[in-house]
Amino acid sequence: MNEMIEKIISRHAIRKFQDRQIEEEVLEQILQAGLYAPSAGNNQRGTIVVCQNKEINLELGKLNHCVMFKGRSRKAVSNTVSADQPSILDDPAITDAFYGAPTVLTIFTRPGVYSHDDAAMIAENMWLAAHFLGVGACYIGRAEETFSSEYGQKIQKEWGVPEGLVPVCHVLLGYREGPEPHAKSRKDGRIIRV
Repeated sequence: MNEMIEKIISRHAIRKFQDRQIEEEVLEQILQAGLYAPSAGNNQRGTIVVCQNKEINLELGKLNHCVMFKGRSRKAVSNTVSADQPSILDDPAITDAFYGAPTVLTIFTRPGVYSHDDAAMIAENMWLAAHFLGVGACYIGRAEETFSSEYGQKIQKEWGVPEGLVPVCHVLLGYREGPEPHAKSRKDGRIIRV
């Protein structure tokens, strides 16, 4: 099998991070991969904000967690995600939806056709680049709801995010704590050939 395909297949969501920051040159490569993601009509609407401030990431992670369960019981949204790398759905004791990641990337876009798709492509490119470089990563949604809070609005202004940009998603980055997660089987019947 092609080496790149093997790397893509071996990618896992990482939610347990070491308490050490990724090196700047590694981060730059990951960010470059994000900037070169495809975008509809080559509009390049996406903007990536890098936050390595532990306190801000923790506060935003707690807000993101609250958004997940707002108005819903844990049972209503619960299913087992991972025994190796537990999510907020797996363990009620986890209240930080950013899992203590030392680097959190938030992808903002200018609203428009396919802007959310473009943000997802940026996130996927960065996640794969991180995996290729030995850095753990995890995609987290609910960014718009997280930043609609008073704290989120304040932080967005402090970060200097231009008016009119909308937060779409986050990519958590850091070095994995513990063993590599085991591979999960794929569900059958997900390819239809016509």
